Amino acid sequence: MEQKMYDVKTILDTIFNSKKAPIKKRLIYDKSSIGGLSSQWIKILLFIMPFIMYASLFNPRSFEYLGIAQAIVFYIILLVFAMQIVIAVAFFNNRSVVKKITPSWEHYFKGVELKMILSSGVTPYVDFIQHYEKTLNKNLNNEELHQELQNAFSVMEDENRDLIDAINRDKKSKN
Repeated sequence: MEQKMYDVKTILDTIFNSKKAPIKKRLIYDKSSIGGLSSQWIKILLFIMPFIMYASLFNPRSFEYLGIAQAIVFYIILLVFAMQIVIAVAFFNNRSVVKKITPSWEHYFKGVELKMILSSGVTPYVDFIQHYEKTLNKNLNNEELHQELQNAFSVMEDENRDLIDAINRDKKSKN
């Protein structure tokens, strides 16, 4: 099956929120730019879920059947279940987005793992967001954005050469 190629801007729009001044990594990745459901709709649905549960348990008909104690207990149990649903939806949505954009990412940035960009830990590319913000202020097209980010990766790799060498040694020792 042929994988659709996404441009660099589309890839970055799925995982970063660049509409506001400081760019932030999304908690729930946005599938709308790659042909899926927008993260805004997912957030709205997850926000509405506790109210729907409340309305279903505390309406006159079911409240009469359950009583106050059972209705409260069921509501608490359903809220725990709802939190598990939120975590599962975010996990599977994010995994799906990463799976779709990874081949395009590898096409544009060979040798730079997408996991290192998404990681919140220490990686050689920890300053990626600052470099990306600088390129966004220049209003570049896709090819120019790709070139600027390629240069940014070179700069970050030069600054963190020791860390990259350690990662490469670790990969070799595991093989």
